[in-house]
Amino acid sequence: MPASVVLGAQWGDEGKGKAIDQLAA
Repeated sequence: MPASVVLGAQWGDEGKGKAIDQLAA
């Protein structure tokens, strides 16, 4: 999921955590 990686890189650790929570949910 390239989009998630890009968003995670822009948002940082917090963004990654939120993205992971959304994907997991």
